[in-house]
Amino acid sequence: MLDFLNKVGEEASKYLFEIHDKKGIDEILGYHQGDTTRKADKLSEDYIFDLLSHSGYSFSFISEESEPKIKENSEYIAVIDPLDGSTNYITGIPWSSVSIAVFKKNNERKEYEQYAGVVAEVFGKNIYSYDHTGSYINKKKIERKNPINNIVLPYYNKTQLDIVGKIFSKLTNFKIRNLGSSSLDMILVCTGRAYLYFDIREKLRNVDIAASSGFCRELGIEPIDLRGNKIKISLKEVSVVPEVIVTSDEKFLKSIND
Repeated sequence: MLDFLNKVGEEASKYLFEIHDKKGIDEILGYHQGDTTRKADKLSEDYIFDLLSHSGYSFSFISEESEPKIKENSEYIAVIDPLDGSTNYITGIPWSSVSIAVFKKNNERKEYEQYAGVVAEVFGKNIYSYDHTGSYINKKKIERKNPINNIVLPYYNKTQLDIVGKIFSKLTNFKIRNLGSSSLDMILVCTGRAYLYFDIREKLRNVDIAASSGFCRELGIEPIDLRGNKIKISLKEVSVVPEVIVTSDEKFLKSIND
């Protein structure tokens, strides 16, 4: 499965790169849950659906741009964001990705469990993947690393400044960046290239962070909410994740929960 997902991520991200300068790719097709569906999003989704449907695996789909496609007794559920960072993609900012998380049916427990996933950069060369054996960058297994800087990637509304103030009060000498792709932002933290990521806007959805959460989890870094609860990914429909915070610094997490 992991080799297959790496291939899907590579092909889908390459496809998006090849079409990003085509006329009409930014055409708005509709709106959903406060977000915009553009032609690029839908083309990528259709491309990924086709690759997965002809894979020989039995998939159900939960994807950002469509209604859930749930097949009875399918062995796998794929949670898909066909273009994470679509505003970046349309405006030429090179920070966007394809994100696919796969959950496998456990017949004994009668539920689906985290199994494998991939996050592929559209404009970069990196493909991030994971399964039960660990997390990989370009098919090379990696280990958990301590952050090399104090970069914070925060997303919040102006009505949440009291919460944000509490978080920032626990930090020293930090630098703020807003990059615009939740999956890649989270992976920056989990690979030690940033210190903290949080999004408390009640805007994120399960499809946005399903694969990056799996990648981080396999490195021993658990995405949680501000109360310390683990993030649960809905496998029924596209649903909102009100808040998520990711860092490898467990002492910091404890300090904001006290």
